[in-house]
Amino acid sequence: MLFLHFRRKGLTVTKATPKERVQWAINEFDQNLRHQSNWIGWETNRRYHSAITVAGKRYPAKKIVALASAKDEQSFSGAFETTRYLRKAGFQTEAILHPPASILDLHFERGAVYDRKTEIHGPFGGSHQSGIAPSSTHPAIFIFTGEAGEQHGYLDDWLDDNTFLYTGEGQKGPMTLTKGNLAIAEHVKTGKSLYLFQSLAKGKGHRFDGEFVCEGFFQSEQADKDGDLRSTIVFRLSRIEAITDDALNRLPSEHNEFPLESDLIAARNAALSVTQRAPRINPSVSKRNIYQRSRVVAHYVIMRSKGVCESCSTTAPFLKVDGQPYLEPHHINRVSDGGLDHPQFVAAICPNCHREIHSGANGERKNLELAAKIKKTELLYS
Repeated sequence: MLFLHFRRKGLTVTKATPKERVQWAINEFDQNLRHQSNWIGWETNRRYHSAITVAGKRYPAKKIVALASAKDEQSFSGAFETTRYLRKAGFQTEAILHPPASILDLHFERGAVYDRKTEIHGPFGGSHQSGIAPSSTHPAIFIFTGEAGEQHGYLDDWLDDNTFLYTGEGQKGPMTLTKGNLAIAEHVKTGKSLYLFQSLAKGKGHRFDGEFVCEGFFQSEQADKDGDLRSTIVFRLSRIEAITDDALNRLPSEHNEFPLESDLIAARNAALSVTQRAPRINPSVSKRNIYQRSRVVAHYVIMRSKGVCESCSTTAPFLKVDGQPYLEPHHINRVSDGGLDHPQFVAAICPNCHREIHSGANGERKNLELAAKIKKTELLYS
């Protein structure tokens, strides 16, 4: 058989029929990749949604096509293009069924240092290069800051221990609310938490600084990578543990600029309206705006429950002094409660269920069941 060879990124690829190329890629995977640490257990990696089986062995469909065609995995679709290529080569793909992604999968310790490629993007997805890297497999957006960003026109800064000003993406010209910037602005709507990492010196890794919620954004004049002044988008981020339901409940009602509706549908519309996108704010805004918006969401969720725990379906254990049933707002897609969230990701549950979800042996399963239940409930109202 005649093979014409060409090289790309150190790999020799045969210019032959699609079937011959796939067979070559299968052999390459077995010989050089299968036993590498980053490929052991690859079937549990949510980046891979389909596989092919040859002689009783399973192979990641997208990686096999990448090897066979000498392309980078990120340069083509993991579904349509992969399936089409393999079908031409005479191979059938099969779906890999992953359990629902959970925020509980994201075990980062504040202050710990992680390797970006193998410990952040490897298991959880997201671009290896971008400063703002939304995951397509987990409810998370990874954002990176560091001194090196200043040469590209990114001037990030801490206001205090719990508040961080983060400059959006875009190295030249005015920044726009698109791509990664839009992902941050709409992270509440999409149910994705913000994870901030500090890039250390080259080769020293990335320190995890915590989970944050976006209060809003404002525009600022800063120099771009060429030194030209341009309009930038600056996000005001608050550490999630600094925004608690307890603080929300202590906020005097007279300071709440958003009225609490008495009609269920009106309350739902109000909750949706305050969680569509982070608002444009004054740079000196306080966290009070987050508490006010959170109160609107919590108010609707309690009304939606009709006094019954949305987890175990039992009546609220007692009535509060104002006569309302006592249930606790629970943020389904966060390990810790608190902060602005979307009605689809907040439930009203009894204290017993709340503690079991956070501390019980079956807490994660119970939380996943609750998430499915709330999603179904919200679809009925939409």
